[in-house]
Amino acid sequence: MNISFAFLLLLIVFLLFYLLYSRQNLFFQQKIDTLKDELTKKLADTQNNFSFFQKSLVDQLTQLYKEIGNITQESSQILTLTKSFSDILKPTKKRAIFGEVILGNLLKDILPQDVVISQYSFRCGKRVDFLIKLPQGYLPIDAKFSLDVFRNYQEAPDSSKENVKKTFIESVKRRIEETAGYILPDEGTLDFSFMYVPSEAVYYSIISETDLCEYAQKKRVFIVGPNSLYVYLQTLLLGMKALKIEEKAKFLYENLKRLEIDIENIAKEYMILGNHLRVASNKYEEIRRKIDNLGTRILSFKNLDADKD
Repeated sequence: MNISFAFLLLLIVFLLFYLLYSRQNLFFQQKIDTLKDELTKKLADTQNNFSFFQKSLVDQLTQLYKEIGNITQESSQILTLTKSFSDILKPTKKRAIFGEVILGNLLKDILPQDVVISQYSFRCGKRVDFLIKLPQGYLPIDAKFSLDVFRNYQEAPDSSKENVKKTFIESVKRRIEETAGYILPDEGTLDFSFMYVPSEAVYYSIISETDLCEYAQKKRVFIVGPNSLYVYLQTLLLGMKALKIEEKAKFLYENLKRLEIDIENIAKEYMILGNHLRVASNKYEEIRRKIDNLGTRILSFKNLDADKD
């Protein structure tokens, strides 16, 4: 009896242990499955992120190679432009053309096309680079590029600096005289002109010399560089716009005055017509009354004839 009870108790304990172990094992298995699913998802996300990063990296590298190609091309263009610029600055004739091109582009970029005249020949035989049509007359603008003398002046040693400076000043004075030669009021120009210096360095060297500024003022020549000419042109443009507004306002005012006169004339004619209509209406009423009276008299005569019968 005791042995059977002990065996039964042992069996129950074994069963309880087995059940507990089975449930614990199932719990761990579920945990393992959950971790496995999460790990699989993480791996999938990581793979997707890696693929996206790889594609982004490829795109960025492609764009980088493209930019490098553009930079290489632009560098080549800059070298070509630099070489062309150097070639332009060597011969005096090409340098003058270079200054005219810069001046022409600046004028055409700012001012209306119909006010800029290029390479204008006067009746006296002189030819100016550009004329600007203004209401008061033509403004001559000519490009002058004394670069060789300027370089000699800048590069001269201190021992000969003063002599080279005199040469530079005399060269600029000749350019000022040439520009002053385009002031021809008899041919419709204003009483002053612009001398355009394409280089800011040369321009500032010129205006820093008091003698040159006074000489240019005496000759009624305004010396302008790229920046100062831009300011002058903007001022001219504003003046042109203001003039157009003034012309439009004047045109509108004149038309309003004409309209006012027309309205006054119509009002006068209307009053005259009204007077005529009133006179005609009064005359009509007068004639109508006379006709009525005449009809009444005729009717009375008829009645008298009837009474006699």
